[in-house]
Amino acid sequence: MKDLIAHQLVKYLENRGVEHIFGLCGHTNIAVLSALENSSIKFINVRHEQIAAHAADGYARAKKQTAVVLSHLGPGLTNAATGVANAALDSVPMVVIAGDVPTHYYGKHPHQEINLHADASQFEIYRPFVKRAWRVERADLFPEIIEKAFQLAESGRPGPVLVSVPMDLFSKEVETALFEKLAHHTKTLHKPSIDDETATRIIETLLKAEHPLLYIGGGIMLADASKELREFVDHLSIPVAYSLMGKGAVSDDHPFTLGMTGFWGTKFINDQCKQADYIFALGTRFAEADSSSWEPAYTFNFPPTKLIHIDIDPNEIGRNYPVDIGAVADVKQALTVLNRVAKKLLPNGRQNEALKQEIAAYREEFKSRNQQNI
Repeated sequence: MKDLIAHQLVKYLENRGVEHIFGLCGHTNIAVLSALENSSIKFINVRHEQIAAHAADGYARAKKQTAVVLSHLGPGLTNAATGVANAALDSVPMVVIAGDVPTHYYGKHPHQEINLHADASQFEIYRPFVKRAWRVERADLFPEIIEKAFQLAESGRPGPVLVSVPMDLFSKEVETALFEKLAHHTKTLHKPSIDDETATRIIETLLKAEHPLLYIGGGIMLADASKELREFVDHLSIPVAYSLMGKGAVSDDHPFTLGMTGFWGTKFINDQCKQADYIFALGTRFAEADSSSWEPAYTFNFPPTKLIHIDIDPNEIGRNYPVDIGAVADVKQALTVLNRVAKKLLPNGRQNEALKQEIAAYREEFKSRNQQNI
């Protein structure tokens, strides 16, 4: 049995649990829009593709699932680029499905094609910032590619991917069995954690440290690990500093929350980071603004400070600072193990009333100084 790719794509997205698609109508994606007419998926139609990409970015963050953007070729794809690049930098999962020039027009420079150096190469413009950019060459390969696209967007360090589809392929018929076999493949990959031995080493190191500090990035938010982080902080009474993307992982009202580091941090917060003998970083890439351009005089000073770093992306561990203990893991899974081991090693937890009072005094002084300047 055969059916149009556009029809089967919509059914595939429905079965994946996609409820909204963000985008704009164009002649290259009209077949997909037609297939959406009787679908449960709601198409969020906008006036500019940049809006679609930013809306999809925010939607993915709020709903904690992969967002889908449907784009037109050429100016549609370039308009969406800023929003897609923003999602890439913030590790937000997104699948961009873009219409492309019909295959029978390759080399002719048809309407709205981006083409100055190669034929049918619009997907190349997304390569610097997406996890992968596909151009679908054959209709029978589309089902396999769309499945790979979602899996790649969601696995490891999440991020956007691009699937560029020639207009005529959306209206090609392929065997329904090609899509049906995708149902046998898991839609959720189990994420890596750390073993008890590594967790024990981390906890014992933090307990022996004179001035330990937690440094939190956006990976905590993406992994939905705020609850586990709060449990860890409460049990061990370790102060928490965070990056711009890590804001909100622990409430600013928490007695051990220091605040944001780097360019946007205060001297007190940055000094706490500089004076720490061990920093335990979770889900962060130590970005430039958060790290004061990596100048040791201002925020982080590795060494003499030693770094423990857990991140889902191995490329981020040791990229900007030397690491004493490094582990590739999902931070939610890692914190679950760390909390269990911490309670085993230290059943009653640890108190640090002096530090709590120091942070409270800093907040009052900071608030008072600001009020005087009004």
